[in-house]
Amino acid sequence: MLNEALKLIKEQTKDSIDARDTERATLLSWPGSPSIEVDGDPAPYPADKLVFADYLLDREVKADFIAAEYLEGDEAKGSVTGVLANGVVYETGEPYKQTPRSSLRGKLVIPSPLQAGDRLIVSRLSGQRYYVHGKDVGGNG
Repeated sequence: MLNEALKLIKEQTKDSIDARDTERATLLSWPGSPSIEVDGDPAPYPADKLVFADYLLDREVKADFIAAEYLEGDEAKGSVTGVLANGVVYETGEPYKQTPRSSLRGKLVIPSPLQAGDRLIVSRLSGQRYYVHGKDVGGNG
């Protein structure tokens, strides 16, 4: 999956990447003001020189939840969490009817997988900027 992501990034940014291909770096600070130290470069690169792949950042997902009572015949069977449609056939083969009790709309926050000290795979972009592809899973990553 990472190889597919790298291929896609290369294709989308093929006109922007210098002759040097992917490199390795260490994430020095995260998340406030991120900086990286690229192997072999004398100085770290600050946040304004970095572009992170979207999947490396905190993400928010909108979610709807419904707490409902379901019935089998006239007998209440308990509560269900999640969004379920009326007339769904369950393992008994009998369709259950739902009577919504309450609903909740909110956001799920998926935290970034990055932490200070992580080894990264990066590509040099024009203007001495770096695109951060993801964690280096080989060795200490």
